[in-house]
Amino acid sequence: MKIDFNHLEKAKMNYFTHGFRVIFISFRLFILALIGIIHAILPFLFLKNVSEGIKKLHNETKEF
Repeated sequence: MKIDFNHLEKAKMNYFTHGFRVIFISFRLFILALIGIIHAILPFLFLKNVSEGIKKLHNETKEF
């Protein structure tokens, strides 16, 4: 684990903006995980939702 006390400055965010952003991303990952579990049980549902969702999140966060 890397500790970077300048992370918020590098991300150009304050504490609360960063916190809400991370909570929102975590919520989206949680939903994608649930969709993945449903897909594992019923493979004919949600064929590309998880992979496309992860790609979208990656594109949104790769600058951080």
